[in-house]
Parts: sequence; structure tokens; C-alpha cells
Amino acid sequence: MKWMHTLVLLFVVFGLWIFNWKLWRYLDFASQTVSDGELYRERSIQKISITFKQKTIVIEKKPHHTWYLTQPFHWPANPFALGKFFQILAFEKELPPKAEIVLEKPDGTEVTFRSNEKKSNIFCETGLLKILKQGIAFWCEQRLCLQKLSEIDQIDMILHRTQQKFSLIKNGSRWEFLSPIAIEADGDAVQKFLEYVVSMEVSPFIGKNSLKDSSDRINFESTMAEKKNFEITMTIGDIRRQQLCVYLKKKVFDAVSQRDVYLGCLGDGKAYFFIPPNEVFDHPLQSLCHRSLFPEIHSVALSYRGEKLFLSCDEAGKWNAFKLSEKETVLRLLENFDEKAILLYLLLIRPLDVIEKSTLGSEWDGEKLVLEINETLKFELGIMKNETYLISDDKHYAVKIDRNLMPKLVEFLEKE
Repeated sequence: MKWMHTLVLLFVVFGLWIFNWKLWRYLDFASQTVSDGELYRERSIQKISITFKQKTIVIEKKPHHTWYLTQPFHWPANPFALGKFFQILAFEKELPPKAEIVLEKPDGTEVTFRSNEKKSNIFCETGLLKILKQGIAFWCEQRLCLQKLSEIDQIDMILHRTQQKFSLIKNGSRWEFLSPIAIEADGDAVQKFLEYVVSMEVSPFIGKNSLKDSSDRINFESTMAEKKNFEITMTIGDIRRQQLCVYLKKKVFDAVSQRDVYLGCLGDGKAYFFIPPNEVFDHPLQSLCHRSLFPEIHSVALSYRGEKLFLSCDEAGKWNAFKLSEKETVLRLLENFDEKAILLYLLLIRPLDVIEKSTLGSEWDGEKLVLEINETLKFELGIMKNETYLISDDKHYAVKIDRNLMPKLVEFLEKE
């Protein structure tokens, strides 16, 4: 069994040699670091240039000590990636083959690290190699929206297929639509959507070349290099007037999730990313508006074929219904009128779509009904091409609503 003891002794000696070699490397490197100042500390570096297998990545420090990937495209850098990079670089002295790292100080001086192709790197740590192989995936901040949720105060969307624009703005504690219709938004729905945007993680990649490299999992229909080919533009703004503009195109199949996803891009269109679908992108108004066009009602007036119906609420909160017809000269109090049914019906009305009033034409498919809410909001209701629309007197838009609304209101009038 002597040969077994000899073998164990050899392994122990070999292990001690590796440990001493590593310790010598670290102490030697530490002494060089001290003599070279704080070269391997993030605060002492202004710019990092990494070349690996003929591909270059540049990370630069911006004001307020924030880092951005500036090449091959502009994207916020992950702050944890910087710390990890300097930590590994401070320990690993040898660079992987076909690699070069240039660190630039604030005064413009540069320190260059090159791989030694001839020198054996059998004991070289694999941390740097892993970073270089990940490329931009290691450096990119995975969150799409870096604005603080509490500071976001505006959302704009353009649906290029229909040329519709939707704008929401935060007014105090309320969210309101400015375009295409002036209406209160559903605060809970808007908050949920913004939480989705802020917390959404993406994986940026470089344009069409990266799509070709990963053709085993991605199938897309057409070239999307130009922003004009995208279907949706979304802009998020905050109280500091910072903006994030996102361009989205749907119907990109991701074989990993086995579903259609949105292909998105920022800025100059060089950086692309995938994000999951969300109904808000396709139907902003229906998804984010208040569930009712008229969330608060204290008076209602209906006019149709000479018949007029009035509902009013007194200071005690009691509702009264009155009717006036062409044959009568005074208002008639309706004793047993079910005002709760008509109020509930009006409170549940939601806009299904908003279009330019000029596109409706001048003729209704039948007679129109006039609806007045709270003595200030006056609308004409009519049926056009089997759809019911509300048209405000002082607005240029028409709101498509439930097609059963007008027949139901006429029914209320004809019953009394």
C-alpha cells in the first residue's frame, strides 16, 4: 500500500503548489494594484471598452455615476454587472484568448489588457470568459422602464394601423384621458398597467443579425429595421420630463414561450427586445378608461320624437322623474317610475371606440335621441351602420357605445 500513500502525498503536494501559486498571483497582483492607484475600482474608471472575437462593447459613465452601454447600442447598464466585472478583473490577471479590455480614467489615460495567446491559461479563472461570452446580455439592465412608478404622470400611445392617439395625464391623484376623449381613467387599471411596464424584464439583442443567429427559436414575418414598420408607439413621461419611447410590433413567434410576443425597440432601432402581450397595447381606451362614461349623475334629460323625460336628485338624495310631451303644457310627475334602472344603465356605459365625427357622415340610420347629463354634458345618440354613437355638441369626436343603448332608452320613454 506504499504506492497509495505516495499517490496521496503527490496530490497533497500538487494542491499546495496550486494554492501557493494562486496566493502568489493574488499578492503580486494586489501590490501592482496599490502601485497603480485604484485602477480596478469602479469609481476610478470613466469608460470600459471590451473587444472579444472581433465584437466590441463600450460602457461609459454618465452624470450622477450611472453607467450606460453605448456600443453597439444605447442601453442602461446593470449596476450589479459593473461591481461583478471589477471584482473578477481584480483577481484574474490573464484574459481569455481573443480578448482585449481597455479602461479609461477620467483624465483620459488608458490601461490596456490583452490576452497572451502563447501563455498557458490552464489555471485561469473562468469568470471573465463567462462575461465575455454573455456579451451585451451581461451588461444590459433588464428593466425596460427606469422611471419611478410614483413619478410617472403621462402615457401616450399611437396605434399606427388606425392612426389613433391615446393620451393620459395624471391630475392630482386622478388619471384622465386627454385624447381622443376627455374622460376619467380607471386609476386602478392605470396603476396595474404601469406596474407591468416598470417591473417588466426584457432581453435586449442586436437587430436582425441576432435574429439570424437564434433562428432555431425565433420566426418573424418581415423586416423590422425601420420604426415606420412598427404598429404601436408608447411614450412614458415622468414629472422630471424624462421620457421613454418604445416601438412595438406584434406577431413575432417565440418558440420558447410558444406564443406570439411583441418585438420592441428603443431609440435608433439598433436594440431589440421581446415583451409579452398586454391588452392595453391593443385597446387602450377600453382597458384604461373608467368603467362608466358618466361616473357621477345628478340629473338626466332625454328627448325623442317630442317626448321629454327628466330625472333629478334633490338635496336629500331622493330621485324624481318628470315627463313632458308635445300634447302637454306642464311637467307631469311620474309616481312609479323606476329611475334606478335607467341610472344603472347609464352608469354602466363604456366607450367601445372613438372616431372622428366627420367620418360618420351626415345621416343617421333613423331618428336621433338627445341625452343631457348633469345639465352640462349634451349628446346626440344615433345609429349609423348598425352601431350606436354618442356625439357631443362641442367635440369633434364620436363615441361608439353598446348598440342596445338607444333602443333601451327609447323603451324607457315609451313606457311612460
